[in-house]
Amino acid sequence: MAGIVSLKRPSPNGVIVLAMVVTPFVVAATVWQPWPTAMALLAFCTLVLVRHPWRGGPLIVTVALVGGMAGLPWWSAPLLALVTAVACLGRPARVRFGSEHVIVASLVLLLVVSWAFPSGRGVAGRLALHDMTQVTTGLIILAVCAAVPPCVKRLPPVIVLSGAAVAAVVLVVGDTHAGTRLQGFGLNPNYLGGLLVLPTVVAFAMAGLRRTPLWVIPGTVTLVALVDTESRAALFAVVAGLAAVVLTRGPRPARPPLVGVVVVAATLIAVVPGMLNAGGGRGGAELERNNDVRAQSAVLAAGMAAEHPLRGMGYGTFPGQAALSPQPGVFINTHNDYLRLAAESGVVSAALLILLICRAVRRAAGADEHILAAGVTAYAVVLLFGNTLSNLMASTQFWVCLGTLLGTRHLEAALVTAHRTAPRTTNGT
Repeated sequence: MAGIVSLKRPSPNGVIVLAMVVTPFVVAATVWQPWPTAMALLAFCTLVLVRHPWRGGPLIVTVALVGGMAGLPWWSAPLLALVTAVACLGRPARVRFGSEHVIVASLVLLLVVSWAFPSGRGVAGRLALHDMTQVTTGLIILAVCAAVPPCVKRLPPVIVLSGAAVAAVVLVVGDTHAGTRLQGFGLNPNYLGGLLVLPTVVAFAMAGLRRTPLWVIPGTVTLVALVDTESRAALFAVVAGLAAVVLTRGPRPARPPLVGVVVVAATLIAVVPGMLNAGGGRGGAELERNNDVRAQSAVLAAGMAAEHPLRGMGYGTFPGQAALSPQPGVFINTHNDYLRLAAESGVVSAALLILLICRAVRRAAGADEHILAAGVTAYAVVLLFGNTLSNLMASTQFWVCLGTLLGTRHLEAALVTAHRTAPRTTNGT
């Protein structure tokens, strides 16, 4: 009788996901209340040290960094994210490097070269270094998740619950911008809306694709906070993400229930037109002026990309160029991360980012991966209307999801190949 080959998938390390998602918010909490946050982290790390000595030591180093950084300089958030991720990584069962790591390395190289050796007349300053560091740190997080992919089943709940916690805190203690627009955690309304897009889409995608309606509750919390930011880009992104859920291909049991999709769609249809017509707390003249300036910035960025397609004008130099140009004539960024990459670091860098997103979404298979793919799709739309990649707090979840999708597909392919090539044993009777 032929024996059965048993192939056990390596156990994923979900702690790294929690570390990467939570660390930026820990940094924000440390800014508000440094010593209570540091003491709480120290207590947590002591408990970890008792149970897992090989993890607790690096974690206490992280807390020492938090307590020792007076005022938390701009480079603290990416540093803490990396240190915490490495400390919590543990001992992965399998580390895999693939073509996406080559793409990430190429993108990081293009960013660094464009920042260090600008080809235009602009000079990259401290703000450019801050932005470049945040983006490259996000790419490193992507590479880590692609090499050691977290569990695609556990990652969506972490994203939704952390997003709902942020939304609840902001709704209770957050302040407003221009009288009505919700903001908090040091993020303006547009960045806060961008942060809440991914957990909102993932929550409703879980309710539909996993057929667990209770996830609508935290999704509603994040959606309410998102609507209060009055960010039009965030609402467009949520619509795009839910459209990706509705258009999920696969067997009928894997498709979302029609009732849930109709409820969410009806909510958005009721909200979007009012915000587009009235602009929330913003007047029509202000909205028109903002749209004109952004359109002029987009035209200028496209012209810069065409003029220097290989390595751009220099990462972080666009706002200065915009201020010196007749149009828009103000210090403003591109409000489009794809255009920013193309204009400041070359068309190739923008193409590489789009390639990573397309590969991740296209390869999604199964309900859990489609949930993450819907979130990545939604955030890809956010990048069309803002420059959130240069803010690690607003983009960490996107990098984690993108890297997880890229790494999970390769891991499953490797397991299938190992299963096919594994020797079979025959037991005599």
